[in-house]
Amino acid sequence: MDGNIDIRKQVVLLRSVIGRKIMEIDELEDKLTVIKGDEADQYLNMIDFLKKDIIGYKTIVDDLKDGSNDLSGYIEDIATLPPDSVRIYNDMYLPALSDEDRIEDNAAMDIKIKYVQDLRRANELYLGRMALTDPKVLDVMLADEELVRLIGNIVMETPEYFDIILKQL
Repeated sequence: MDGNIDIRKQVVLLRSVIGRKIMEIDELEDKLTVIKGDEADQYLNMIDFLKKDIIGYKTIVDDLKDGSNDLSGYIEDIATLPPDSVRIYNDMYLPALSDEDRIEDNAAMDIKIKYVQDLRRANELYLGRMALTDPKVLDVMLADEELVRLIGNIVMETPEYFDIILKQL
């Protein structure tokens, strides 16, 4: 997600995908008035999938629209989809899209995946730094023998860290 122009293009793409998905929900809800049984359940699952997908895209747009890409979104909003969503997405949703819509959806999904990866990394760095600087958290971490052993292993395998410790002995 480089540069403001790229971010603006991403926002335009995501808003387009959101709009299309809203229209798809409307179409599915119209069809539900005449469909019953298992097929109706599939339509309801698809609607649930689309609504959660829209929430994820809106979360990303809210972060990107000012050009900041400050990773202020909530990963739960972006990555929370119904458990059956992969099957629904691959077996029902994608095949029903036109080629143009499929290309747009794939591009939007790529943005979502990259955003989630960046957001997760930012959260991990923030929490890691907080854990290493907060005395209360540090005390709890030091009491966890397995965690201390893992840290010790990382120190032993990283010459820069190991050298600093050796110099203190």
